[in-house]
Amino acid sequence: KGARKTGIAFYNKSMGEKILKTRQIEARMERALKDKEFLVYLQPKIDLESGRVVGAEALARWHCSKYGDVSPGEFIPLLEQNGLIVPMGMWILRKAAAQCRQWCEQKPDFNMSVNLSYQQFLEGDLTSFVRDTLDEIKLSPANLTLELTESYFVKEDAIVRETLESFREMGVRVAMDDFGVGYSSLFMLKYIPADIVKIDRGFVKGITTDLFNATFIRSITELCNDVG
Repeated sequence: KGARKTGIAFYNKSMGEKILKTRQIEARMERALKDKEFLVYLQPKIDLESGRVVGAEALARWHCSKYGDVSPGEFIPLLEQNGLIVPMGMWILRKAAAQCRQWCEQKPDFNMSVNLSYQQFLEGDLTSFVRDTLDEIKLSPANLTLELTESYFVKEDAIVRETLESFREMGVRVAMDDFGVGYSSLFMLKYIPADIVKIDRGFVKGITTDLFNATFIRSITELCNDVG
């Protein structure tokens, strides 16, 4: 109906069912946080030349007692809408940092990546929270990478830029995730403080057969390496 201002739009029963399920999931979220239904999964990062695990990325997962496994693509936007993404993000960062500290006893250069939400920059002092968490857990800033999706970089908020600069001054690395999706990617590379660029998987798929994707990745890799 939104796409076509005129004409007839037909209602489908599945529309109402989807909206109802979304509302019910939304209503269960706060209790799910208290009941510890959310989990942190750690996806390994592999050095392709050596085949060794060099780090991990913390990923939020939710096994709802009523609906079973709920997709992050479904619950993350709802957490952001309700403001619950802020306490959720703090919990994930603490949990991931603590696990990283434990693994650093075996591998001192192990690196843990944690995703940040735009809302975390707007509420409270994110820099102080990260610094206090690292001090409390006794984890070196060099062992932590904080990731922000490219769409958040595009907002160009002064608070985001200042906070990212403070992370780098602290020794924490900053990663730009989903690179290549937005329209301002190259512009962002020039002006936003980022140590790592993660190319969106849409460009990674089929790089052995898709000439455009292979060329794009080769070009971006060379550009990123040339500018550090």
